[in-house]
Amino acid sequence: MGLPAVFRRDRVTGQLAVGLVGVLVVAAVVYGVGVASAKYELADVGAWLSARSKGLVVHVNGPAAKVDGKTAVVPKMRGHRIRVVQDGATVLVVDLDTGVVSRLDPAQLKVDASRPLGAGLQVLAGAGKTYTVDSAQGAVQQIDPFTLAPVGASATLPAPLGQAGVDGRGTLWIPVPSKGQVAPFAAGRLQAPVPVGRAGDTLALTIAAGDPVVTDSTAATATVVRPSGARLTVALPTTVRRAGAGGVLAPPSTTGTTVPLLVPGTGSLVTVDTGTGRYTSARLALPEHRYRPPQMLGARVYIPDETAGSLLVYDAAANRFEAPVPVTGRPSTLEVFVRDGLLWANDPSGPRAVVVDDRGGHKRIDKYRDKAPGGPRRPIPTPGGQGAPPPSREPQRPAPPGPGEPPTAPSNVTVTPGAGTMRVDFQPSQGAGITGYVLKDVPAGLTVAPRAIAADAGAYTFTVKGGSCGREYTFRVAVRYRDARGRTGERVSQAGDPVRPCVTPGAPRGLAAQATAAGAKLTWTAPAGAGATGYKIAWDGALTGSTTATGTSATLSQVATNGSYTFTVAATNAAGAGSGTSIAARLTGPAVRYAVRYNGKSHGYLYSTPNATSGTRVGSMYDNNGTQVPVNCQVKGVKYTHPNDSSLSGDMYVNITYGGTTGYVIGYLISTPGAWTSYAGPPVWKCSP
Repeated sequence: MGLPAVFRRDRVTGQLAVGLVGVLVVAAVVYGVGVASAKYELADVGAWLSARSKGLVVHVNGPAAKVDGKTAVVPKMRGHRIRVVQDGATVLVVDLDTGVVSRLDPAQLKVDASRPLGAGLQVLAGAGKTYTVDSAQGAVQQIDPFTLAPVGASATLPAPLGQAGVDGRGTLWIPVPSKGQVAPFAAGRLQAPVPVGRAGDTLALTIAAGDPVVTDSTAATATVVRPSGARLTVALPTTVRRAGAGGVLAPPSTTGTTVPLLVPGTGSLVTVDTGTGRYTSARLALPEHRYRPPQMLGARVYIPDETAGSLLVYDAAANRFEAPVPVTGRPSTLEVFVRDGLLWANDPSGPRAVVVDDRGGHKRIDKYRDKAPGGPRRPIPTPGGQGAPPPSREPQRPAPPGPGEPPTAPSNVTVTPGAGTMRVDFQPSQGAGITGYVLKDVPAGLTVAPRAIAADAGAYTFTVKGGSCGREYTFRVAVRYRDARGRTGERVSQAGDPVRPCVTPGAPRGLAAQATAAGAKLTWTAPAGAGATGYKIAWDGALTGSTTATGTSATLSQVATNGSYTFTVAATNAAGAGSGTSIAARLTGPAVRYAVRYNGKSHGYLYSTPNATSGTRVGSMYDNNGTQVPVNCQVKGVKYTHPNDSSLSGDMYVNITYGGTTGYVIGYLISTPGAWTSYAGPPVWKCSP
């Protein structure tokens, strides 16, 4: 059978370049040097793969699954652990053992620059930006992708740091587990950190469709950080907490909004839709092998199995395994990533690699044998040609029972939370005499539809209604059968992951903000549909902070400084915190009247700035003790020293309006609440910073 049609001739392939480059490419391949005038055309859809035992990096044409560029640019790296970092035309070869980073010029297949940056560094590239992260020392630095020289100043964060990533806008995000935060680094400086857990929690970062997503294995949550700074937090099944010290296995990036998470030891595979905040959790029967983070392409999840040297393939849409994709067929390290709409699996220590398309079709790659442009011509496999056959679509199942044995238990119990519902899917049993399936462990007060599923049903799904959002429920599925003697029995599946009958709430509506004598007051309307039990409130601008509320309004006494703010309100329940609603507002506290004091038979001066020592006078008051004046705000300024009374010396000023003039007077002249040397707090707001 031929390969899927997706593997067709690429519009610019390595084969088309054969007659143009000739022996120049052979020189680059053999000697690891480029020719100044040589220009090489590589496939538009492809990837760079390492081959450390040969000291090579090779470029593979994705549709053809053939090497179209190969160069020994790193002879001193032969046998070392090599990682290739690629972002558009930027291709960096990182020697993980020595810390030497080399830039590869794809047009000439040679190294343009090489620099020792230090062993153990993370080197990351994305959206035209390149960074290094020293996890052990906590140092972060942007570098020039061409010269590899530092760009701007470095920054320091509390070590150790987690695996970082670059979002779709070129911002670097670094997990800081000791603080329970993820820190953005952009424009040469650290930005305000985003809390994503508690101090000391185990954090894993994934850049999903360009946005950072942090999985907190300790708290069993996934937090999505939007470009606006708003956050969506999803409560994951509590089995995530059983991931151990290393946490869940999460991919460094995904091209879509769905992030697959694998819980080592339990077999739980959680796929989180970061766009909606919903997840599906499957309990898979996985062998006790060594796995790498799962990757997702289309509806399929690919789990690198380094013990078997293959990719386990799980069709999340059909809730079943497909035939594994062999890579090496032996225990080996696997580098697996998605690029250009294809999934790549590479054995960096050997010749084998595999490329998989979005329909599940795969092709093998031989990094050593395949000739680069300039070698013998090889026809590109076309549909119906001699490529590798497409993978089997048969699910992996236990061996069918023998004659007279009961059927196998249902498998792959998968749960999906809903608004007031819980969906339970499963794979049917194998064997004879099956009469149907029922859902087990259903607490009283909950209803199940259908009550039973026939043996030959087209869909194997139960829907449970009712229950409390504050509680997790665990279900099993039983197959019922009748043997050859007419005796009835049942076999029960393993329990699925725990699930709640609720999802993260929608976004609040109609958010408004106003300045009041008690602080900033926010009002909003609850999101459509039931489910919100509380709200998270955050603000930044003139002040930064956060709090919570239970109703649809809140007065923030902490926000009593004139200035511009962005307020964000997100609805919460036991399933997490939904997408926030934000509003930008410039707030000015209301004027409050207080009496003048300490100004009998004397002058009190108004200044254009809070500076009674050398400021410009704009007005004055004389012998007006007891006069009520509008107080606009308070602020600290230049210290004033009273010539006769040290108790009237200080740096607190009050902005007032008197006789049609607005200006600053030294604070002791106005009877604001509390000690005049300190901020009174609401109802008196602070002046703009």
